[in-house]
Amino acid sequence: MTFLGNCRATGIGSLPATDAGEAVASVFADCPDLPYWPQLPKISGAEGMNEQASAGLPGLVVEEKRLRIVQDEAFYLGVERLLAAYDAGDASAGALAPGSAAAFEPFIRRVSERGTAEAKGQIAGPVTVGMAILGEDGNPILYDAVLCEVLTKFLHLRVRWQAERIAAAGARPVVFVDEPFLASYGTPFFGWSREQVQETLGAVASGAETVGSHCCSNTDWSILLGCPQVSIVSFDAFEFADNFLVYRDDIAALLARGGTIAWGIVPTDPEAAAAATVESLRERLLGQVEKVEALGFERAEVLRHSLITPACGLGTRDADTARRAFALVHNLSATLRAEFLGV
Repeated sequence: MTFLGNCRATGIGSLPATDAGEAVASVFADCPDLPYWPQLPKISGAEGMNEQASAGLPGLVVEEKRLRIVQDEAFYLGVERLLAAYDAGDASAGALAPGSAAAFEPFIRRVSERGTAEAKGQIAGPVTVGMAILGEDGNPILYDAVLCEVLTKFLHLRVRWQAERIAAAGARPVVFVDEPFLASYGTPFFGWSREQVQETLGAVASGAETVGSHCCSNTDWSILLGCPQVSIVSFDAFEFADNFLVYRDDIAALLARGGTIAWGIVPTDPEAAAAATVESLRERLLGQVEKVEALGFERAEVLRHSLITPACGLGTRDADTARRAFALVHNLSATLRAEFLGV
C-alpha cells in the first residue's frame, strides 16, 4: 500500500519534555494524523539517540559516556541469541530496552485507544550508531565487518519490533531509520561508499514496510533518495533546500515510485522559530515545491507526497521553542491541507 503524506504534521523524534504522559499528549495535539512516539533525552541519558538505539546490543558497555563493545564470553552468547532470533524472525530481541524509551508504552496505549490510522516510530541508523560505538581496537564498529553485521541485524529487529508493536495497536506503522552522521559523507571522517551505506541502511530498513530516513544537515542526498527500502526522505528544508533540490533526477525517481518528501520547513533555532510565521513558511515551502513541480509533477501530487515537520529534533531545545515550532508545524500543515488538498 502506497504511503501518502498529504501534508500531515509529524515530528523527527525528540522533545525537551520531562514527563512522558505530557509529551505524548502534546504529540497527539500537534500531530493528530501521524503521531510519533517522542524520545525524551532530558529524562535520561539512556534516551540519547545512540544510547537508545544500541541499548541491549551484545557486548555494549558505557564508559565515561562513550559506547564500547567488549568481546567477552557474554558477548558471544549474546550474538548467538541475536542471530537465532534474527533467523527465526523473532523481533522481541530488538525490543527497546527498559528505561530507554519512557514515552513508548504510553504512546502505544494512546494509539490503541484513539484508533489512529498510522503512527510513526524512529531509531538511529546503522551508520550513525556504528560510528558512535568503538570496538576493542578503538575504531568505530562500522568498519569491523563482523560487528557491523551484528549491529545491522540488531537494528533490523529493533525496527521490526517497533513496527509490530504499532501494528498490534491498530495503526499502520511508519518507522524512520535516521542517519544524521551522513552529514560527514564525502569527508575524511567517513570512509564508506554510497553503495555500502545503501546496502547496510536497506538491511535495517527492511524490518518495516514503510520506512523513512532523516539527515538533519547536508549530505549527498542521492544516498537516501536512491535507497530502495527508504520511501520517505526527510531533510532540513529551512536551511538546506537549495542543496537538496540539486538532486533533480533522484527526487523525480523517488516521487515516481510513490515516495514522500518530509519537508523540515519549520526552524528549530530559537530565534528563527520566534521570527517565523505560518505565512512566511508557506511562501518559503511553495517556492521549493515549485522546483519539484518543474520536474513534471502537479502541485497537488507533490503535496500529496509530502509531510510537514520541524527541521530537526527538539530534544536539546527549550520548551518554549519546542511549543513554538510545533504550533507552526501544526498550523502550516492545516493551512496547506485545506488550501490544496481539501482536507
